[in-house]
Amino acid sequence: MPRVAANLLHFRVFCSLKMDSDGPTKAKKAKLQGPEMHSKAWHIMSGMGYEAGKGLGAMSQGRTEPVTVQTKHDRRGVGGGAGSHLRDSTTGDFPRGPHAWTEETEEVKVDGDLVYEWSRWTGEKDVDDLPHLALEGIQGGILPPTSPDALGPPVCDLGTQTRYCSSELLQEVLQYKNCLDNMPRDLLTSARIRSNPFEEIRKGIFMNRAAMKMANMDSLTNGLFSQAAPPHEILHFADICAGPGGFSEYLTWRRGASALAAAESTTGNSAAALFPRVRGYGMTLSGSCDFRLDNFLAGPAEVFRPFYGPKQDGDITSWANLEGFANLIHKNTDGRGVHVVMADGGFDASSGYNLQEVQSKHIYLCQCLCALTLLRPSGSFVTKLFDVVTDFSVDLIWLMSHVFKKVSLIKPVTSRPANSERYLLCEGLITSSSGMAGCPRAPSKASSSDGRAEPAVNEGEFKRRPRGLKVDYSCGYCYPSTPAHTHGTESGQFDSTSAVGTLIQHFLAVSEELHARSTGESTASNQECLDVLRLASDAALCNDTGFKTFITNANDKIAENQCIYLTKLLTYAQDATLEDTNQKSIRDACLAKWKVPSVERHSVPWPLWPSNIHKVLDSIIGNFPRTFSPELLPDDLKRPSKVPAFSPADLYRRDFNQLSMLALVLAAPHLNGSNELPRPMMVLSCGVSSQTSCRLKYTYDGSQWDEFSNSLLHFNPRLPAASLVWALPVNTYCQCGLRRSALVVLDAAFLYGVDLRSLHYQQRMRHVRKLCEVANFVGESRAKLIAPPLIPLAELSSYMKQLPVRSCRDQPVPAPMLTTDFGSSCIPESLILVHHLGGPWIVCRSRSTNCFYYFNVNTQESTYELPPDAALSFRETRFFSVDWKGNSRDDFDAAKLAASLNS
Repeated sequence: MPRVAANLLHFRVFCSLKMDSDGPTKAKKAKLQGPEMHSKAWHIMSGMGYEAGKGLGAMSQGRTEPVTVQTKHDRRGVGGGAGSHLRDSTTGDFPRGPHAWTEETEEVKVDGDLVYEWSRWTGEKDVDDLPHLALEGIQGGILPPTSPDALGPPVCDLGTQTRYCSSELLQEVLQYKNCLDNMPRDLLTSARIRSNPFEEIRKGIFMNRAAMKMANMDSLTNGLFSQAAPPHEILHFADICAGPGGFSEYLTWRRGASALAAAESTTGNSAAALFPRVRGYGMTLSGSCDFRLDNFLAGPAEVFRPFYGPKQDGDITSWANLEGFANLIHKNTDGRGVHVVMADGGFDASSGYNLQEVQSKHIYLCQCLCALTLLRPSGSFVTKLFDVVTDFSVDLIWLMSHVFKKVSLIKPVTSRPANSERYLLCEGLITSSSGMAGCPRAPSKASSSDGRAEPAVNEGEFKRRPRGLKVDYSCGYCYPSTPAHTHGTESGQFDSTSAVGTLIQHFLAVSEELHARSTGESTASNQECLDVLRLASDAALCNDTGFKTFITNANDKIAENQCIYLTKLLTYAQDATLEDTNQKSIRDACLAKWKVPSVERHSVPWPLWPSNIHKVLDSIIGNFPRTFSPELLPDDLKRPSKVPAFSPADLYRRDFNQLSMLALVLAAPHLNGSNELPRPMMVLSCGVSSQTSCRLKYTYDGSQWDEFSNSLLHFNPRLPAASLVWALPVNTYCQCGLRRSALVVLDAAFLYGVDLRSLHYQQRMRHVRKLCEVANFVGESRAKLIAPPLIPLAELSSYMKQLPVRSCRDQPVPAPMLTTDFGSSCIPESLILVHHLGGPWIVCRSRSTNCFYYFNVNTQESTYELPPDAALSFRETRFFSVDWKGNSRDDFDAAKLAASLNS
C-alpha cells in the first residue's frame, strides 16, 4: 500500500476510534452546558447568535438537529449521486408505464401466489372415456414438424408475439427488461435483494432457493408432491434438469419430517417413524450443473440415483438418454412409473432477458416429453417456464392439457416477481394403461444437442433399426411405421396407440427435427433458414376459446405484476438508500405457513428434522469427518469382537426356548485384499462424500476405527448419514454369475439420526428392511444393503429345505443358496441365533388358532401383543453363532441344530 494511502487509512481509523470514545460524551456535555462550555467551536457559534434549542438565522430557521446519515447499500462513495451510476450505465431515467410501481400499487401478502387453473375435462363425468377423448383431441390438432404450417422465420423479437397477451403489457415489460440488459450485475443484484419483499426467505435449511420454491408450491397445492403416495408407500419421483438437486432435497426432507411428526404426535416417540418412504431418480447435465449429493443436508442423498445416459452427459434432448432413463425407472418401479416429475431447466439469460422463452423451447419440449414417458397413471408434472407468448410454448401447453386432468400456470411468491419465471403444473395423467408409457427405442445414431452421433445403448439391438422415428401424419396423428412391439423399451412394451404414446412420438419427432435444423442436417428442402414454430394446428387452437382465454388471462395478470416489480427494481437501483422493511416478518410468516423450520442450515450432513441428531451419536461423531476418526463407542453400543458359539449343551439350558429365538442365515464374508475374512462389525456412516460413495468407518472393539476403502475396495453401500449399525460385508452373485459385495445389517442402533436402541429387535430390523427398500437401486453396481429374513428357530428345518439349489463361480457344484430381494444369490456360511425376549416371557403357539402368542411363566398371563417388559433393547439383545456346515462329522452345524429341534 502506498505510504500516503496507508497514512490516510491510519488517520481514518484514529478518527473513528476518537469519535466512538469521545463523541457521545462531548455531545452530551454540549447539550447540557450550551454556549458556556469552554470550546472554540461553541465560541464561534455564540458569536453567530446561536442559542440552545434554536436554529441559526434571523428567524431562527436553521437546523436544530444533526443531518441524518444515510446508509448506503452499494459501493458508491463520495460524489456518487443516487442515480448517477444507473444513468451512466443506461440511456437515462427509465420510462414509467401505466403499471409502474408505487407504494400504493404494491400489495404484499404471504399468500400472494398467482395461480391460474384450467381443465378441458370439467364437464366430463365418465372418467373411463377420457383416454379416448384425449386421443381424438390430439389427433385433430398436431402438426408434423416439417409441415409448412409448422415452420417459419426464427423469433428474434418477443415484442411481435402478442397473440396470447396484451400488446401494451408486453411492450411495457420488454421496455423495462431492456433497461436491465445494460445494468451492471452487482448493481442489479443489490437492488433485487433490497426491493423483493420475499427475498429474505432465501434457501432456508436447503441447498438452494429451488428447494424453497418446491416447499412453496407443495403447500400451495396441499401436498400434491410430498403426499402423492400414502405415508406407508414409497413415493417415487424424477428430478430432471434440476442440478444441484434442491427439488429432490426438499421432497426427501418433507417425507421424513412428516413421518417423524406423525410418529411423535401419535406415540410420542420419533423412533416409531420408519425411514423416509421416498426414492428419486435424476437426470441433469454433468459438470458444473451436476447434482451435488454431498450437499444434501436436509434429506438423505442415499435414496436418490443420478443418471446421465450412454454418453454420461445428462442431456435431456438426447433420445438415447430419454430411453435409458425410462428403462432405469421401469426396472426400479416394476413398470409402474413415478408419482411426480419435477423439471427446472433453463439457460443463463443475463445477456438477453427478452429471449429466454425462445432460447428454452427445446428444453421445454423435452422436459414435457420426459415426463410423459415416466409418469404413472394420475401422476403429476411441474416444470419451469419463462414468458409463454410464442406459438411454440402455447401449443405445447395446449397438447399437454389433453393428457392431464388439469393444467395450471403458477407464479409462486418464492419466484422473484420481477422476472418472467413461472411454473406449468399438470395434474392427473390420463391414460388407460396400468403403468408408465416408456420411451420408444432410440435409433443407433439418434442425434444429440451438439450434433454428434449418439452411441446405441445396446449396439446389437439397434443395428437393424431405422435412422430415426418414422412418423405418418397423414391421418392427423403419428404412429410408428413398424409394428409397435419393435419400439418397446428394454423393460417393457411402448404403447404407441394411446394419447400419451401419440404425444411422445410427436415430441420425439419435433426434437429430432430441432436437432437437425441446429446442425444443418434437416431433410426438408429450401427450409434451412426456418425454425419449428408450431406444434399444433392454428385452427384447433382458434376453436378452443376456453384455453385461449386461460392463457391470455394468466399472461396479462403475471405481466402486470411483473411491471410493478420491474419498476420497483429499477427505482431501487437508482436510489441505494431504499430498502423493503417487511422482509423479515414476511419470511417468518411464509416459513410458518409452509411448515419449514426457521433454523440454521448445518455444515455437516445430519438430518435437519425437529429432533435433529441424538446427543449420544453426536458425542461419538464429534468433529468427524473433519477429523480422522470418530470417538470411542460407549459400552452399551459395543458388540463382542467375536460372536459366542452356540453349543449342543445350550439346547438343554433352562432358559432355552426355541420359540423365543430367531435365526439369521449369513452369507459368505466378503474377501478383502489381505485374504482376512471380516467379522460382524459396528459401521458408522457420516454421509455422502461423492456421487458414488459414502463416508463409512467400522470398528470391531469400539476403540479403533478404520475405513472400508483401506480393506474393502469399491465397497460403498448406501448407508445414510448418522447411522450406526452392526453388520457384515458379504459376497452376492448376480444372475449372470458376477460377484458383487453387499452389507448384511444384523442390528441397528441409529438410522439417519433416529434412535432405535429402545425398540424391540424385530422393530429395529423392520426399520432396516424399510431402508433397504428405498436405498437399493436395480441395475446399480455399488454394494447393496441386505436385511436378512428373521426365521423363527422352530421353523429353521423347513426353511433350509426350501432353499433353491444354484451354482456360482465360488463353489464347484450346485448347492442351496440364499436369495435376496434384488435377485442375487448368496452362499450360506453361518447362522446367527438371536435371543430377543426378556424373561419371564416366552413365545408359544396357539393350538386353536395356530398363531404365536407371548406367555409369562410366572404369572401365567398370555397376550398376542408384545409386552413392553418383554422387549430387549439394543444393549440387552444377545447373539450366538452356528456354522452352516461343519468341517468334520463331529462339528455342530446348522443341519444338526435343525435335527435336534425337531427331535
